[in-house]
Amino acid sequence: MRTERFYEQKPTGLVKLTGDNTGLVYTNERTEQESAEEGGERTVYVYDVYEVSDARDPHKVKNDVIESEHPFGDETKILRKTLAKMLKASKKYDTDDFAEFKAYNEFCESV
Repeated sequence: MRTERFYEQKPTGLVKLTGDNTGLVYTNERTEQESAEEGGERTVYVYDVYEVSDARDPHKVKNDVIESEHPFGDETKILRKTLAKMLKASKKYDTDDFAEFKAYNEFCESV
């Protein structure tokens, strides 16, 4: 992921498709004010830009964006922790139905 700045607003999402099927995904639009050379200010549009290897497949695009944001499989850790919190909040974490998940989650936390 990289950050790019433009003087005109871009549409967010997949906006570029090249001959080899790679593309760019623009997300997280924000604005900044920049001093212009003439003494005034102008608006700069800032985006997070992700490169994707195959823009034809929506699943590949999503996976490329997630992988660039969490390159070491952090999304699995985030999902596991979120599920553990939800189960604990619902008072079902200690039931027999979730014993295997509980053992796996506690092992992961200990590592």
